[in-house]
Amino acid sequence: MHIPTARRSRTLLPLAALIAGAGAACHKSTELEAGAVMLDVSVAAGVTTPDELRVSVFDDTGTLWMDMRVPGSGALAPQSATHLGTVLIQPGPTQGALRIHVRGLASSAPVADGTLKIPAPPRGQFPIRLDGSAPADGDGDGVPDAIDDCPDLANPDQKPCPGSNDGGLDTAPPEDGGMDAAPPEDGGMDAAPGDGGTDAFNCDAAGACDRALGAECMDSVQCHSSFCVDGVCCANACLGPCRSCNQPNEDGTCLPYPQGTDPAAECSGMTCNGVGSCGPAPGGPKKNGELCSSTTECMSGFCKDGVCCNSACDTACKTCETGTCNNVTRKPDAPECYGTMTCNAAGKCVLQ
Repeated sequence: MHIPTARRSRTLLPLAALIAGAGAACHKSTELEAGAVMLDVSVAAGVTTPDELRVSVFDDTGTLWMDMRVPGSGALAPQSATHLGTVLIQPGPTQGALRIHVRGLASSAPVADGTLKIPAPPRGQFPIRLDGSAPADGDGDGVPDAIDDCPDLANPDQKPCPGSNDGGLDTAPPEDGGMDAAPPEDGGMDAAPGDGGTDAFNCDAAGACDRALGAECMDSVQCHSSFCVDGVCCANACLGPCRSCNQPNEDGTCLPYPQGTDPAAECSGMTCNGVGSCGPAPGGPKKNGELCSSTTECMSGFCKDGVCCNSACDTACKTCETGTCNNVTRKPDAPECYGTMTCNAAGKCVLQ
């Protein structure tokens, strides 16, 4: 299903958008340019399904598109309640990484939000999952901190960060501290054309990356979500028995094993109850620590980080991965404390 073409006001290069509700055949007739990005858009379980998307795209020169409506008119035709479809972005020549902000709206009200950083071409297809939490925006400029090039000073047009010596664009070679675009063997970004760019993630000099949900990982520092579980970047810690983050076609989402099974042999003499723990299926509201997608499922009335929680636990540097709200320390807490911010040893969100 083709969406009316919009254009960049500066260079009149097109943004083409597709929603896959009409099937994969929609994509076959679309010729992709070298730096094109195909976003595979989904929403977290329990989040209201949007009826429109708003897409903003930035590169190192500033705003490419701001709050572009997808589809251009009418209502979104999602593939399912959680899988919305694909959006094709063809930005033409760009400088540096693409920084993408996607908002989901239902009846004109914001219901879902997600961000993504994608390195310089070659690019390819990338998953982006929207959740129901509003992203941190410390300077109030409308650009989430996770993708804001200047998170401590409002610059909604994302022009080079005011006050930077080189205009905000670090174009120096690796020897003098610029961006290391060398091949992976020397710690740079993997942008090998043979894999379509899908293994290229914004890794910094310390090895920290910004991999999307469902991407392969070996350490939580590689993931935008701060969680590497079962070999993939996961939406939450996915702790406890009878659950995993790499079930077929659902990489990145913590899901329970089916009731009556125990594929990981975690339930001694019992089987999984279908909601992420061992034992019989619950006969009423779920207990703290059991998987949830909405507050109505939980005995406590709180569903946070994908599990029933003992409190709202909705401030920065707080997590409910075990069912009890605790501090996040010595690592980011996406989406509330991420980008240039991190949780310190005391569980406070501070500048890195």
